[in-house]
Amino acid sequence: MKRLPALLVSALLIFCFALSGCSSSGVKFVVLEEDFGYEEYGIGMRKGDNALTLALQEALDAVIADGTAAEISKKWFGEDKLLKDKPFPREIVDTGDDSLQYIKDKGTLILGLDVGFEPMGFYDDKGEIVGFDIDLAKEVAKRLGVELVLQPISWDAKEMELENKSIDVVWNGMSITPERAEAMNISKPYLANRMIVIVREDSGIKTLADLAGKKVACQAGSSALDAINSKPEIASTFGELISSYGDNPTAFLDLKSGRIDALVVDEVVGLNLIEKNS
Repeated sequence: MKRLPALLVSALLIFCFALSGCSSSGVKFVVLEEDFGYEEYGIGMRKGDNALTLALQEALDAVIADGTAAEISKKWFGEDKLLKDKPFPREIVDTGDDSLQYIKDKGTLILGLDVGFEPMGFYDDKGEIVGFDIDLAKEVAKRLGVELVLQPISWDAKEMELENKSIDVVWNGMSITPERAEAMNISKPYLANRMIVIVREDSGIKTLADLAGKKVACQAGSSALDAINSKPEIASTFGELISSYGDNPTAFLDLKSGRIDALVVDEVVGLNLIEKNS
């Protein structure tokens, strides 16, 4: 009989979570209807690595054309979200450079990624790096005849990692911006995204104007920061802009605890964070 109260408590807790769908802390989150703009994802390579860029794009186009990419997209998103027939952000012509041969000679394609960017690329429960971009990259690497090597990096240092040849590609939900298109070779856009604002449901924040005087956060070196800065009329009203977070999950935890008031993040990642914390 002494065990009955404990069993009842356990049963009640399970019942509560099954019905409520809320986190253990009871915190709920909402996405503002207004956002910081539409964007598209691309794959980054060293500027001047035209042979590799064209070969990788040809392989990716084939993966999309034969339906393999659609199946990968359905696995992670429940639908085919791949963009098709988009142009390169900046014209890439065949210059006869040795970038493709460099990859083939070493037999590997080293992919740099932020492992806190679920569902694009992240550690699963077994400690393995998985995700939509990872599955897509594995298929492309196979068609290029090389092994895919996954290399976690600091997102803020992605350009330096490319230039130092520590990695060969940045493939991890990288938003295409004019600055990035000038600094590196970028593939054709393959996925659409928008930059959303997540707040606590009880925050009273309903619009971008309501962010005035609030602590707003984003990941360091991210396109979220670029999107915020592209709206100075809004950003100038913030009480504080915190753009030093190394990854989005850490920033989300601070949102959950109330240390920040809003998080600006890629929609595909932000919705995943809400789902995992609800």
